[in-house]
Amino acid sequence: MSQSFDRLRDAEHLLVEAEADPNKAAEAARAALRSLLDAWSVQPEGTTVAALLDQVAQTDESLHDFRPDAVVLDGLEPQPDAAKRAKIFVDAARARLANI
Repeated sequence: MSQSFDRLRDAEHLLVEAEADPNKAAEAARAALRSLLDAWSVQPEGTTVAALLDQVAQTDESLHDFRPDAVVLDGLEPQPDAAKRAKIFVDAARARLANI
């Protein structure tokens, strides 16, 4: 479980960096999703935000609602609102880890 919180802390730091550098946003979202998979003792299988989200949504279907944001974060060019989109995943991971 410690690794889950370490990954979440990494995601939070990346999210702060993403405010100035949108290229960090997808990395923050991936770290947040991996923190959930770690907490659930599930080996991450994907490398994209969308793939990790699909895997996480197998355990928590409500997260599937964020798929459009995952697809945008996986795009070739980071969008100006990338940090805002990544925050959705960091907040979701934080909320779920708090309840474990």
